[in-house]
Amino acid sequence: MKIRLGCLLLLALTSACTPTTTGYGTIVADPTHAIPTPTTTAPPAPRDVPTETHTGKGSGEFQTSWPPDQLGFFTFDCPKCRDNVIIDTDGGEHGLVNAIGAYQGTTWMNTDPDRPTKRVTVHADAAWTATIADYRSIATAETGKPSSGKGDAVLKLPAGVTRIQFTARTKGNIAIWWMSPDDRDLILNQIGDVQVERDVTGPAYVMVEGYEATWTLTPG
Repeated sequence: MKIRLGCLLLLALTSACTPTTTGYGTIVADPTHAIPTPTTTAPPAPRDVPTETHTGKGSGEFQTSWPPDQLGFFTFDCPKCRDNVIIDTDGGEHGLVNAIGAYQGTTWMNTDPDRPTKRVTVHADAAWTATIADYRSIATAETGKPSSGKGDAVLKLPAGVTRIQFTARTKGNIAIWWMSPDDRDLILNQIGDVQVERDVTGPAYVMVEGYEATWTLTPG
């Protein structure tokens, strides 16, 4: 390595003293050439989108016309299901639901603008209803007030929120996702009963994943 660096140094010194007739050019920075400034593209502003409703019985699939640049909220209801309830998509989220038995819950979709959902595949053993709705369908968890629920759900966090308190009772897995316009993070993922606090930033959405859980979330 020392020999190589020495050769490079000798070459640099020689080049500096050698007339330009040797054929070696000189690279000169163009002071008039501006370096492009990196830009970031903000996510599209939420807009009103008509609600989609799809129904079926047993396993099947349906196409969705949901706008690819808009976050959607997917609610699935199968009150008489007894076996596995699995919802897959061709979008960035892959599985939206993975449960056993009667199910009713809400998750989000179209979080990856490069892989929007166009097709939804349902694995179920009874009659079901699937609904895709916009931001207006999601309730806001008020600062300082507990919001209680059961199963999978999505809530809005208002501006100014910096922390949430969360308790849940369940024998299964319980997870919380937090998503702002600029970021998304898994802030809880464990099995069994839980009582925790987590730092967050509002405005944002939080999604509770735990179809067997009863829970309470309090923003602060």
